[in-house]
Amino acid sequence: MSISILTQEIMVYLAMYMRTQPSLFAEMFRLRIGLIIQVMATELSNSLQCSAEEATESLMNLSPSDMKSLLHHILSGKEFGVERSVRSMDTMASPAISIRELGAVGATKSERAGITRLKSDIKVLDRRRQSLAAEGQDVDLLSTTSLRPGDSLSASGDVFTATSYDDYNASETRQGQWLRRRRLDGALNRVPVGFYQKVWSILQKCHGLSVEGFVLPSSSTREMTPGELKFSAHVESVLNRVPQPEYRQLLVEAILVLTMLAEVDIQCVGGIIHVEKIVRIANELFCEEQKVLGADDAMLKVDPGTGICCLLYDSAPSGRFGTMTYLSKSVAITLQDSLPPSGCSMQ
Repeated sequence: MSISILTQEIMVYLAMYMRTQPSLFAEMFRLRIGLIIQVMATELSNSLQCSAEEATESLMNLSPSDMKSLLHHILSGKEFGVERSVRSMDTMASPAISIRELGAVGATKSERAGITRLKSDIKVLDRRRQSLAAEGQDVDLLSTTSLRPGDSLSASGDVFTATSYDDYNASETRQGQWLRRRRLDGALNRVPVGFYQKVWSILQKCHGLSVEGFVLPSSSTREMTPGELKFSAHVESVLNRVPQPEYRQLLVEAILVLTMLAEVDIQCVGGIIHVEKIVRIANELFCEEQKVLGADDAMLKVDPGTGICCLLYDSAPSGRFGTMTYLSKSVAITLQDSLPPSGCSMQ
């Protein structure tokens, strides 16, 4: 009964924000209230360092203004903290929740996903591939850039350098930051701007995308246009079959890497592409490298629901140990047999 009342309350607040701040709902086509409630409880549990039962009780005891504020911070995509305070009321003391803003993780959704750098990398790689092909040389997309497991490319002309671990470590000082970010974005069905149009483009170069057994066929591009709301809702319905928000968001990142192939001179990238396979290979590459660097089993704890390393969920998208680095290499490994003989050779 209490969850039912809370659901109605959240729907009222969502309607208020849709009227006053519609920009909060950019690239969102379906809201899952149950997941939003779960994320709210998780935020309270992590911030207040209490059990799930206590967090749920605290959530139910929030005042309407605090509930509305918590929802707004989750929707805004900004970093925030929750702490417990004590307010004196005559001779009684009642617990209260204080929400404070910590600042945003990234300037834009695309920058958070590491897409800006990756897009420029692929364009430079494609120019270099065409230049070498014109000279009659075979091109190995990975060896051309001397890509080691865990390296992230940054392009300046034709010179490539790997992002140092020190730079990555300096920017990622808060444990759980990126796991939390992915959980929030996944619960809200938040994707980067232009995501669905990019999915439409990559579907034209393959037979379909498979997400945990559910196939998004290439025939969708013949039935719907790139900017059609129906197509966006169709893509989202496939992604929403994934129950874990953070895993869903990792699948979104994998699809974003795939969509970069739609912008290079490759006519076909094979049949049905299994996106979850790309994520699992990336997870294996990540764990292997972390073990080489001295990580033990406790550090590489696996999420029992998905089999993905929790440390990978909590890795920034860009950087030497970023998720985009491993997803990019996984895409190269997965599609090496699907690329045409005249295209790039990926190892």
